Amino acid sequence: MSSRQPAATETERILAEIWCDVLELEEVGVTDNFFEVGGYSMLMQMVRAQIAERVGIRPTLPQLFIYSTIRSCAAFLDGSTEVREPVASAPENTESADFAGRDADWRDTDIAVIGLACRFADAEDPDQFWDNLVSGVDSVSRFPKKSFLTPGGSTKEYVPAGGLLKTPEWFDASYFGYTPREALLIDPQHRILLECSLEAVESAGYDPDRFPGLIGIYAGSSLSTYTETMRARQQEDPTITNWDILTGTTSDYLASRVAYKLGLGGPTANVQAACATSLYAVHFAARALLSGECDLALAGGASVRLPAALDNYRVGGITSPSGTCSPFDAAADGVIGGQGCGMVVLKRLSEAVADGDHIHAVLRGSAVNNDGRDRAGFTAPGVRGQVEVIRAAQRVAGVTPSSITYVEAHGTGTRVGDPIEIAGLNHAFADGEAREQPCLLGSVKANIGHTDAAAGVAGFIKAVLAVERGVIPPSLNYREPNPDIDFAAGPFAVVTEPTPWSPTGLPRRAGVTARGLGGGNAHVVLEQPPSPRSREDSTQDQVLVLSAHTPAALDELTARVAGRLTDHPELALQDVAWTLQVGRRVHGHRRYAVVRDRQDALRVLGGDAPGRLISGDHARDGRPVALLVSETASWQSVQRWTTLGLKPDLTLTPDSTDAQLQAALDTPGRLFLEIGDSQLLARLREQPQWTPDHVSVTATDPLAALGELWLAGLPVDWAQAHAEQPRRVPLPGYPFQRQPYLLEAGPTAQPSAPTADAAPTANTGLDTEQTVSKLFSQMLGLPNVDPEESFFDLGGDSLVAHELLGQLEQLLPVDLEIRTMYLAPSVRELTAQIEERMRDASAVPRG
Repeated sequence: MSSRQPAATETERILAEIWCDVLELEEVGVTDNFFEVGGYSMLMQMVRAQIAERVGIRPTLPQLFIYSTIRSCAAFLDGSTEVREPVASAPENTESADFAGRDADWRDTDIAVIGLACRFADAEDPDQFWDNLVSGVDSVSRFPKKSFLTPGGSTKEYVPAGGLLKTPEWFDASYFGYTPREALLIDPQHRILLECSLEAVESAGYDPDRFPGLIGIYAGSSLSTYTETMRARQQEDPTITNWDILTGTTSDYLASRVAYKLGLGGPTANVQAACATSLYAVHFAARALLSGECDLALAGGASVRLPAALDNYRVGGITSPSGTCSPFDAAADGVIGGQGCGMVVLKRLSEAVADGDHIHAVLRGSAVNNDGRDRAGFTAPGVRGQVEVIRAAQRVAGVTPSSITYVEAHGTGTRVGDPIEIAGLNHAFADGEAREQPCLLGSVKANIGHTDAAAGVAGFIKAVLAVERGVIPPSLNYREPNPDIDFAAGPFAVVTEPTPWSPTGLPRRAGVTARGLGGGNAHVVLEQPPSPRSREDSTQDQVLVLSAHTPAALDELTARVAGRLTDHPELALQDVAWTLQVGRRVHGHRRYAVVRDRQDALRVLGGDAPGRLISGDHARDGRPVALLVSETASWQSVQRWTTLGLKPDLTLTPDSTDAQLQAALDTPGRLFLEIGDSQLLARLREQPQWTPDHVSVTATDPLAALGELWLAGLPVDWAQAHAEQPRRVPLPGYPFQRQPYLLEAGPTAQPSAPTADAAPTANTGLDTEQTVSKLFSQMLGLPNVDPEESFFDLGGDSLVAHELLGQLEQLLPVDLEIRTMYLAPSVRELTAQIEERMRDASAVPRG
């Protein structure tokens, strides 16, 4: 609250008159905060112009933001106050002059970035994202101009714009075991983050189900607009419950949904820090790894608002009226909104090197803090907090500012925000050391817009790819420097074209900054990855294994892997095989091929070698195994198959009787592996108990036999199939078979969404089975339901079952317990149970 203290000096009196004129106030106090009595950035520029005219000094906008009261500003102008430098010590250790031999110098606190996934405007994955960045693609969509009224009553126009995703409502519900109805009731940004999380962990070359340690996740999202849609639809469709809205749209359940669907047992936390959310998530994930709370960590964020309403321009706001984000430029006039999602996978560096992981970059250090009260207002950025968080991250990283040669800035493209950020960067990087080259500067927001909760991870992924690939992408829309940015006071230069990045005597090293509305600051220091140890490529044949949830996805995955081998001839075939064998979730639709080299693999995967790409959908968990051992087979050859993961419960020899063979066939689905020419397979097929469910495999070609065992659903210890440890390499992500799932607030439902009108009522005249069938369709969101198929196989769960039974009790004269659904899970079985209970009830004598 203002103390309304009067002006004590001539400068204070002049400033008070300027403030009253600009703010149209009769009186101001010398301790009032400009931004708390009606001021905003555009008005501050008018204040600056009058100060220059009446006082003869032209302060920078960052200085006016720092000295935002009349008293502090007057003291600064009179020369009695200077910009207060944060008290922060410089990093202790200095750089080695020679980078070539420093791979052995990595520290125990270094973190490897081993997996990346993202969806941004015009980019479905990190490779597309990178290609767009290097090519200087502007991915912002612009729409016809709109008019607005200025405070003076005149009409002006602005350009609505945003970095929008294509079809963000599309989702592969079946892959994750969701019914169509369940998918409709989940916020699209939750769904996209779920898909990106799977893509990220598989890009790292890991299957969560087979990872030996704990996997954690730290993620955040923007405010859900889907909540409003669901509330509106709830008025028309009473089957949408408050619980549906709570768990389907609030950020509390964002990370835990991923942990549930991917089977992650490590720490699971939602992170909220406004625009700094996802970089905060990276910081927390790295700390969790260093503290031993998990062994692999996912981090990132999502911001997808549907329906995609573009920000309306208003005078004094931060939205760009020109529809263009121009960070650091004289024409900068505001922010462009954007949609997006990014997820990264982190691991302790020492373990990533030992495990042969592909390392995109090394996270050397990170820090987070808040500006506190040391800024112009709650929504205004500060300088001191930013300087301190950058220096703290550099101390943790053990590097000097002069060793960092690129900074991915927050860079929103606002007239005042950019100068304040660069002022902080200039202070933080002022270590007194001479530089041979400038520190290049950029902002991804010019390409894709400001993606809010995903903004930090967008900049992080851009910087990771830059330090890995040795090129700094251009920062778009920069032509002439913002006159309020003092580039001469620091080492920074905005990069305007794709720039090769090979600093002399130093590793490629980058800083990444994210700042959140409300004062949150985050900064990380990244470094180029260690060089892989040299080795000779294997000349052995390799088994390529592929699996998917549907036949169509399997075909698409096969084509994607072939495309990766074509586009990246440097990939070693044994590494591709290893990543497919151990780094992907295993599904029911499978195929394998034994290949000699890359060209052979391309022929087979492309369908040019008939009979060599073997497919099947008969995989079964827990399939029993019997060995058929010939008289000439050695003990070592038999033992070899057990070391590969096979666990036979029965061994048959040529001396085995027909009764013993028949007993083996009595076990449904048994697999028989023939080692040597035992003649037993022919005898087995002659037995009347032999069925198509039994599987026979011969070990004549051991690699093909491994493929057949895997095709049948048996676990294989793939490490035993390689002479030396291969490496994990980035391969194409899973080809999701998406469908649109979007609730709309209006009365028209989506085709896949059942409406409340479809629900049966007590007086419909339907028989019992029709009533049950319609409720199954309604609750599962399916147009048709096979009366013999299980409710739970169709995607139902206990919560949906409770609701279904509750509606049945309202429609039919019967009391049902939840165990009824497990005893009679199909439409037909449940109908029989209900009719039996109704007959029993009617047979009870009354009175």
